[in-house]
Amino acid sequence: MIRFNNSKLSKNKRLLVFISNAIRKIFGGDRLKRLSEIIISFSKQIYSSKKKKIIILDFGCGSMEISKRLEKLPYVKQIIGVDTYVSKFRTKKMKYIQYDDFFKKNKKIFDVVIAVDVLHHVGIDKSHIILKKLSKISKNIIVKDHFEYNFLSRQLLRFVDFYANYAYDVNIPKKYFNQKSWKKVINKIPFKEIKIITNFQQHDGLFNLILNKKHHFVSHLKYDKR
Repeated sequence: MIRFNNSKLSKNKRLLVFISNAIRKIFGGDRLKRLSEIIISFSKQIYSSKKKKIIILDFGCGSMEISKRLEKLPYVKQIIGVDTYVSKFRTKKMKYIQYDDFFKKNKKIFDVVIAVDVLHHVGIDKSHIILKKLSKISKNIIVKDHFEYNFLSRQLLRFVDFYANYAYDVNIPKKYFNQKSWKKVINKIPFKEIKIITNFQQHDGLFNLILNKKHHFVSHLKYDKR
């Protein structure tokens, strides 16, 4: 999971986070705008098919920055954020629940789960286990993650992950999805992939040159009884 709980960070690590975020903004590394736009687009389609306000699970939510943007949408009824750290964060529409408590106590059914850059931290070989758990509480899952292509691109992804997550003590994966391993995951879970966006441009400027759009994909998975 991703742990973005700035209040629990040391003074030095909070400074590191501040500097890291400043560099990202200056050199086109702000990922929130495009990520939010694509997730809003998918969630709007789900809302249109249901004709009622939707409930969203933000799985591996970090600081819930994407959820804070979704919260403003008139067709979003509620958002639950789940991650590993301890927090009592709550707004009118949003609530945070710690990971262990969520799977023990949750009885809610969600219209859509979003999992943004989470599965590779869980582990490529274990990601189907998490998706199977999520299939019991939602018929729609939107996954944003990475594709690697060779040894070099894997190390590049690891470097960028290290840069983005060092201050938060998040584990850095040893490998990432490729198109073949992603299809294997889908074959192990009760979902079908109804849409995948590859070559998704997440960053601008220098950051896009370092980690270009071929490394990013967004997938809409829908429950399939099979």
